[in-house]
Amino acid sequence: MNSNMETDANDYLKTLEKRLQSLERRVEEIESSFNPTVEDKVALYLTVPDSLRKSLFAVSALLKATADEVCIRTGRHRSIENKYLNELVRAGWLKRERIGKKVYYSSVRKKEEEYPEVGGSIDELDKKLEEILS
Repeated sequence: MNSNMETDANDYLKTLEKRLQSLERRVEEIESSFNPTVEDKVALYLTVPDSLRKSLFAVSALLKATADEVCIRTGRHRSIENKYLNELVRAGWLKRERIGKKVYYSSVRKKEEEYPEVGGSIDELDKKLEEILS
């Protein structure tokens, strides 16, 4: 009787694992296809999740930066910053470039071509947020 319960529990766990993997794939598909259509230059950056926005501002201010440089600016741990930067790459906000042993992140010019007024909007939004939070 015990082995039947163990088999049922294992089957149930396998079913849950498959469902979880399916949900994770669906979430990744949705995230990768996300393309903001907001035209207001400040609102455009507000479409970026709060957890990622700080990293996006840091890279924009540094123009081209490694995860180490970004984590110094944001005050977050490098592993967290690396995760956030890669999420921004997958979402199309940043590009990643390997130079030697280092990986550099920079803004994607495509966004600026789609929205020419975006160029200085990060600085503008950063200043506004700084005023509000101070």
